[in-house]
Amino acid sequence: MLKKTIIAATALVASFVAFQPVEQAQARVNIGVHLGGPGYYGGYYGPGYVPAPVYVPAPVYVPAPYYAPRPRYYAPRVSYCTKARRKIRNRGYYKIRAIDCSGSRYTFHAKRGGVWYRLRVKARSGRIYKVTYL
Repeated sequence: MLKKTIIAATALVASFVAFQPVEQAQARVNIGVHLGGPGYYGGYYGPGYVPAPVYVPAPVYVPAPYYAPRPRYYAPRVSYCTKARRKIRNRGYYKIRAIDCSGSRYTFHAKRGGVWYRLRVKARSGRIYKVTYL
């Protein structure tokens, strides 16, 4: 039954479409020749052409991040008494004895030319800064 109804509806629609009045198709072609505005180049481009100004937004102020000041650079300490002892030996001393190897200054007793000396050495630079007789 459903099949017959679908066939009848399809035939009815086809009959409406088939008997519609036919209109004659018309070809409409618009051909336009635009030569531009005044002058050879047209109205937009040419010797006097100036482009329109471009809007550029003002820069937004963003505060720079805070950076802590860098610490002062200190030369690394002469880490061991052996390094300070080597520097003293290179200066011509021998029989070197470490008395105090703590803090910012090292103290040594050393012999040079048959005489004993007390040597004070800076821990950071290894420089001998004070020499006294014993």
